[in-house]
Amino acid sequence: MLRVNMLSIQIAVIGAVAFSLMAATPAFAQSGEEIMQEANAVMGFFPSAVAEVNLTTGKGGKQRERLLRLVSKQGDGRRQLIATFREPASVRGVGFSTELDIAKDKRQSWVYLPSLGRVRELKGGQQHESFFGSDFSYSDLMGRDAAQDTHKLVSEDAVYYNITSTPKSQSDVYSKLDYKVAKSDNTIREITFYNRKGQALKRLTNIDFEVVDGVPVLLNSVMENLKSGSVTSLNRTSMQVAIELFDYDFGPEALQ
Repeated sequence: MLRVNMLSIQIAVIGAVAFSLMAATPAFAQSGEEIMQEANAVMGFFPSAVAEVNLTTGKGGKQRERLLRLVSKQGDGRRQLIATFREPASVRGVGFSTELDIAKDKRQSWVYLPSLGRVRELKGGQQHESFFGSDFSYSDLMGRDAAQDTHKLVSEDAVYYNITSTPKSQSDVYSKLDYKVAKSDNTIREITFYNRKGQALKRLTNIDFEVVDGVPVLLNSVMENLKSGSVTSLNRTSMQVAIELFDYDFGPEALQ
């Protein structure tokens, strides 16, 4: 009579089940956190930049175009930005400045209106309002830092990593953000923003990049409001990177 080793059968069955589970679960070479850290390093490779930008907002064939100057700086755990409108004459001199303390996830922002002759600080939710009628919010203009969120790689294909990021702060205006990160150069190509109800609110598409010293630098972006259908393009017509900037180039005093 053939004797069967029941222990061997049990081990074989367990091994087969374990193998099938491993085969059914995607094996990612990198974690979402690692991918977003790399993307953050590429998108913010240069510590400073000055750009002339065309900001165009439109819906249904009607468009409004404005020219502004964007100056940005990062380092020592902070991100700083100042934007000043150049054209048309009706908004010339209007300015906005913001500073993000990454570790504390604390942002301060100010606007300057020449007609009033004074600087006004934006408080709380005001920082997430529309940036002078565009589909970008004031906070969107500077972007997010990877340290503000937790990141999960949900899928990938031959071209993109698909990442879902969840804000660490419970008071964040967004409930989550879906990213498409290009495998070829670790640049962020698309972000979908969701409101606190989990509804898709708007989508940012980064269209064109220029390689500077071997590093891709963003030139053109489009923000689409998924509810209203309005679209804002942000096209950098000129760009200087890695230039010397100081703290006094930013903040409320620099706006006046």
